[in-house]
Order: sequence, then C-alpha cells, then structure tokens
Amino acid sequence: MAGDDRSSDHLWLWFALSSVVCLAVLAVSPIKDYLREYRHYQTAYRTLLFEQAGSAEEVRKAASQTVGIRQIWMPDFDNRVDRCVTCHLGIENPRVSTAPEPFGVHPVTPHSPDDLQRFGCVICHRGQGRATSRVEAHGEAPDWDSPLLPLRYTEASCGRCHDGDSIPEASLLSTGRALVRQAGCFGCHEIPGRGTWRSGAPDLNGLNRKTSPEWLMMWLKSPRNLQPGTWMPDFHLSDAEADALVAFLWDQAPTPALTLVPAGDPPPGDADAGGTLFRASRCITCHTLEGRGNGSAPELSGIGSKVNRRWLVAFLGDPHAFQPHTEMPRYNFSRQDRLDMSQYLVEELVDPSIPAPGPPLRPALRAVQEGERIYRKYGCGGCHRLAGREDDAPIGPDLSGIGDKPAALLDFGDRDDLLRTLPDWLAAKVSAPRTFRDNLKMPDFHFTSEQVQAIVTALLSHGRLPVPQKYQVAAGEATYAPPGRFGKLVEKYRCMSCHLIQGAGGDISTAPLGAEGSRVRREWLARYMLHPSTIRPILTDRMIPLRLTDEEAGFIADFIANVYVDNDVPGEIVPGGPSADRIQRGRQLFFERHGCQACHMVGNRGGYFGPLLDGAGDRLEPGWILWWLRGPQRWRADVRCPDYGLDEEDARDLAAYVASIPAATPAPGPGSPGGGP
Repeated sequence: MAGDDRSSDHLWLWFALSSVVCLAVLAVSPIKDYLREYRHYQTAYRTLLFEQAGSAEEVRKAASQTVGIRQIWMPDFDNRVDRCVTCHLGIENPRVSTAPEPFGVHPVTPHSPDDLQRFGCVICHRGQGRATSRVEAHGEAPDWDSPLLPLRYTEASCGRCHDGDSIPEASLLSTGRALVRQAGCFGCHEIPGRGTWRSGAPDLNGLNRKTSPEWLMMWLKSPRNLQPGTWMPDFHLSDAEADALVAFLWDQAPTPALTLVPAGDPPPGDADAGGTLFRASRCITCHTLEGRGNGSAPELSGIGSKVNRRWLVAFLGDPHAFQPHTEMPRYNFSRQDRLDMSQYLVEELVDPSIPAPGPPLRPALRAVQEGERIYRKYGCGGCHRLAGREDDAPIGPDLSGIGDKPAALLDFGDRDDLLRTLPDWLAAKVSAPRTFRDNLKMPDFHFTSEQVQAIVTALLSHGRLPVPQKYQVAAGEATYAPPGRFGKLVEKYRCMSCHLIQGAGGDISTAPLGAEGSRVRREWLARYMLHPSTIRPILTDRMIPLRLTDEEAGFIADFIANVYVDNDVPGEIVPGGPSADRIQRGRQLFFERHGCQACHMVGNRGGYFGPLLDGAGDRLEPGWILWWLRGPQRWRADVRCPDYGLDEEDARDLAAYVASIPAATPAPGPGSPGGGP
C-alpha cells in the first residue's frame, strides 16, 4: 500500500507540474499580445491626440481611440489586407502633420488621402501588409521577398497602373522610362513598354565608304572620348576584339542606297561659303558643335575626321536614303551647296587626336569571322542594323517582372559591399555592370547618379502580375500620321521631328501644329516657311530654313489653314473690328496694368523672354489672340505666360491692341537720325 501511495504522489506531482506549465503556456499568448509594439504605438498616439486636443469634441475623439488591429480590405486586389494603419494612425489626420513617425500625416498625392481605402498602402510602398511588427511589415529581415520600397523609388509604383512613357504626376518615372528608350535597353532586354521602339543607331552597311578604320577603331575602344554626349556605351573591348570587329564591319557590303556615292573625289568647294550656309541652315537647332546646340542629333565637332567628303556630299543630298529613319530633313541643297558645306566640314570641324587614314584595309577571312562572333556576343544587332541580320535575338535577360524579383534569387557575384536588396542590386547593375564578375557583357553607359535613380525607378515599376483591369491606365500614345500629299511633305521635311501634330511627333518646338490654322494667318505662314525668322529671341532651337518651293509652302499653308483648326477659337475679337478707343484702352492694359513689355518686345523695346509682338496682327489670327488671353495654359500646360484671369472686356481690349501693333522698323544705327555717334 505504501508503494501505491508513493506512485499516487508522483502522479499528482506530475499533474501539478504539467498544470503549471500549461498555465504558463496559456499565459504567454495574452502576455505576448499585450506587449506587442503596435499597442505601444496606439497608446502613444492616443496620448498625442489628448495633448493636441483644442476642443471638447477632439477630447471625445481621443478618448474613443481603442487599442486593436486596424486594417484595410481590398477585395479587388485578391482580397488583400493591409494592416499598416495599425501603427500609422495619423496618415489622414492633418493635425498631426508635424508628429514623428509612425504618426505623421501622409503627404498629399494624386491618390492620397482620397483613395486610401481603395488602394491601401502596400500597392505603393510594398512591404508585408498583414504584419503588425515593424521588422516584419517593412521586410527588414534578410532576403525578405518584398521589403519596403525606399522612398526615393516610390514613383515606381505609379508604373504598376500607368502605362506609357510620360506620367505627369511621376516625373522621375517618366524620366527613367525615357532613358530606357534613349539608351536602347530594349535592344538587349525584353522589357514591358517596348511598343514601337526603334533604335536611332545608324545602319552599319558600307562603313568602308563612309569612314576610316582608324576612326572606327578609336570609336569602338572609347566612344565618349570622341563624342562625350553619345548614347553609344563603352564595351571595354580589348585591342584584339576591336581589331576583329573593325575587320568584320569593314567587310560588310554597302546597301543599294550607298551606290549614290559617286566614284572618285568630288571637286573642291568653297569652305567660306560652306560655313555661311552651315550657319544659315541652323544646324545646331538639332546638332551640337563644341557643346553648343540642342543635342538631339550627333555632335559635329569632329565630323571632318570621321567621314570622308565623298560620302558627305551624297548624304547631304538625300539623308533618308542612307538612314531611312533619321529625323534629319531633306534640305533641297544644290550640288554646289553640298560641295561647299562638305568642304567646310572636312576642313574646319576636325579632331586632331584622330590619325590620318592609312593604307586601304583588306581584312583577312579569319579576322572577319572572329569579328562576327564578337558582334553577336555583345548584341550589336540590338541597336544597329546590318542587311540580313534583322532577326538577331536579344542577348540580355528578360526583365519582365523584374520589380518583384526576390533578393534571394539575385546574383550579387563579387559585390559583397551591396545591401541584399533589389533596388541596390539594380542600381549597381545599371551604374557599374562589370563589377559583379569578369567576362560580363553589359556595357558601361556612364550614367549619372540621377539617371541611375530614374532608370531603377522605371525597372521597379514592372511587376510580376498585372493589377486588376479596372485600375490599369492605358498609355494613350498618339499614333497620328498626316494624310495624303501633306503627309508626304511632312515626311520629306521631317516636320514631326520637332513639332507635335495631334499629340504625335517631337517636342523640340514649342509650337504644336494641331490648331495652327486657328493661330496664324495663312499668308504669314507661307512666307515664314520660305524665310523663317526669329519669333522668340531667347530660344536657340529655331525653325530651320528647309528651302521649300513656293508651291510646297503654299500647299502646306493651305492644308494647315483648312484642316488644323480649333472650333473653340473665335474668328474675330469683336464683330466689325475693334474701335480706336478699345485699342487705346488695351494699350494702357498692356503697358500700365499688366506690364506685358517685361517679357515682350514692342518697337524694339522690352523683354525678349516671350515672342516678339511687332506685327502680331499680321502673324496671328485676331480671335486666337483673344482666346489665348483668356487662358494661355489651354494651349500648352507648360506655358510661362501668366493667366491674369481677365474678364471678357479687358481681354477684348488687350487683344485689340496686340492685333494693332505694327511691324517694327529697324532700330536706328550709328550715324543715323536718332542713332548713336
């Protein structure tokens, strides 16, 4: 019996101990819940509300704050739940705008605070929406699949819904997507948004008729030494690789267009006359010359050391035959013009660092074959065209969905210095691609730190899965093509390289042509196209003289006057024309009330930030002047002219005066009446 008692005592002892352990385990959960950090934040926020309360109502609101999990449910996003608001309690409360995190109010954006309940937080900021601790919610644990997106890349999330290259509310993302296009990333990588992208790099057929092996060798070895602003990247080719690539490119037969290059050297031209023609043609409207110019076309400083004169004479005659997709217009130069300008270019615009052409190059077959291998290895066909090689496959990895790639799947190679995050990996890949290991193919673009940030933002915008259809914002890219003969003339003179028409085209010019028929007078437009003059002196990008025929200029002016009109623009300022009293009152408004002469010149006096207004009535349709004054930003959102909120009467009087301003007479010069000594 004594043994049974001892067994019973042991049983009761084990039962007591297990009960204590069970109670301890059961107590862990409520204790752990009580000590969760979000409770600390919510208690501190409640105290903050009491401290800032300025009325009895605000005290009641503070007292009503309870401690507990808060969340936003988004059924459209696969029933996702975001619990960020459990700690970020003040994001919709402007009274705590100066409070420390996590209590601060969310900055005002196009979607906050109004759309918080629709989108939640994770769609823009990433992180783990279901978590209720900072480390887990922000993804600060090593190799977490979706850590919080650094604030400098937040605009990447705009690209999850918004397609297209230009997103007005996301300038950094827009810049990044534009850089992806300009740098030719689509040539090597599959990236969403490629659309109708076409590389601006030149065709490589017939280089043996265009340049010299010596120049080509220097270009392949270090493009930026010859053209600092070029988009051609540096592949860090060895001497052997560059030699082989020169041999391969030199062996490529010319395309039929290059038969336009006549045999033998062209006769000499007049370099002085060519220089005058070069300046009169306003080539730096697109090209740069020793750092001056627009920069949308290649640098011309060393053109005389790059191309031979025979090729240049033929190219100036028909650039479209050599580069079908070039943005350069046909100038209708005479043969003598081409001889003169080419003489000027090869004599004056030379680079002394480039050696003179040596003996003719006759590459060996083995060198050509090795050069072809290198051409394919580095994916040159992604940007450049060679006849018969239009279908070269991209050599880079597919970047679709790169914005959601977990850091654990990234190859950091030799970069032990990098944080194990996707943004840091992308930034290093874009800025210094060859530092991960030897023998990598990606070239060096020499991007600035600002460009790197923009490109990384663009890449992070490409998620693995699309957002729901109802949240997608289509790109709305304009694809307008002018019709008929007018369209052929626009193509010949490349008008849409500089001008926008119905949203399509380039934006070098500040004058979109979609409503030009309602803006300018037909007679003035025909004259202007034949002899373009300065309208805004402050601009260096000015209309180039295209040497149209009288008939072409008349046809274009007629088409624009009849087709490109805006029916909202009135035809006149007042029926029957403005009275002298109205014009006089408008003059007072111009000079005395609004100080328009601060930006505009009238009678050779005034500012030159805005367009010249001498002869405005001969140039502009009177109704358009009135329409402009009632809201300049209706024409272009980026117009600098202030909107004074003119009433109808003031606008009509001011328009009447502007329309009455006569053409300017030449300013008196030295020795003339009224002139200087």
